[in-house]
Amino acid sequence: MKTSFLVMLLVVGGINQAAANWGRNPKFDNYFTVKEQPTLRQEDVSLDPLEVIQSALESASVEELKVQIYSLLNFEFHNERYGYTNEPYNRKKHFGGWVNDPRDHDCYNTRAKVLMRDSLRPVDFASNGCTVVRGHWEDPYAGRDYTYASDIQIDHFVPLKNAYISGAYKWNQTKRCLYGNFLGNDYHLLSVLGDENQTKSDKTPEEYMPPNRAYACQYLAQWLKVKLIWTLGLTPPEKDKVIELARQNNCKSTDFEFSAQELSQQRRFMADNMDLCQ
Repeated sequence: MKTSFLVMLLVVGGINQAAANWGRNPKFDNYFTVKEQPTLRQEDVSLDPLEVIQSALESASVEELKVQIYSLLNFEFHNERYGYTNEPYNRKKHFGGWVNDPRDHDCYNTRAKVLMRDSLRPVDFASNGCTVVRGHWEDPYAGRDYTYASDIQIDHFVPLKNAYISGAYKWNQTKRCLYGNFLGNDYHLLSVLGDENQTKSDKTPEEYMPPNRAYACQYLAQWLKVKLIWTLGLTPPEKDKVIELARQNNCKSTDFEFSAQELSQQRRFMADNMDLCQ
């Protein structure tokens, strides 16, 4: 009887503990972000973030922004728990789906717009005039070409689940919806082979890199750009793996340059389109 009671206590205690920790990632008690501080030009910056030369530039004019450069491999440490969410990730609830921007007075949702943007030729539509069915897409992950839209999925470069855990859980629904439909650049959302997108899933560069090795440095840089633009965190092993992969793939330090002007433009686009999902 005592044994059964103890077992019951252990089970109930385990359930309660799991409930208390359901939104946490207890493995990481700290995290990193890409540091929002311009540096010297990357020709003078090492891939080793410990050796990054920093130059604090204040009160920059528009012209000065053009020459200020961020090092995407310059990280800021945060002594805070990573991914401490109030509720577990739910894609539909937290980010919604594709939207049709009511401001442009057409029938194209975000998926259609990305397919149209990424196709190397004008796309063909279904009889409804809104759904893309054919085009010519170069999938950067697999390094192959495709002509049927049914083969293509739209990849959120930093996956929605990763974005949620790494900071988006703090946002309101409007900002999360904008993240899910963001068209401010050509890498936040990408047309990729469906099977390859499924393989990537919600993985970071620790667990997934595209089989197209020629795309590796660009892939790593774009990962960090999205994290910087949206102020999303990286776990310590995620940060370390990105640096390791940059070295392994012989990436150039210039691959990881991001101008203050471009960051400003991205944040401005974000602000200007915050009503997209209202």
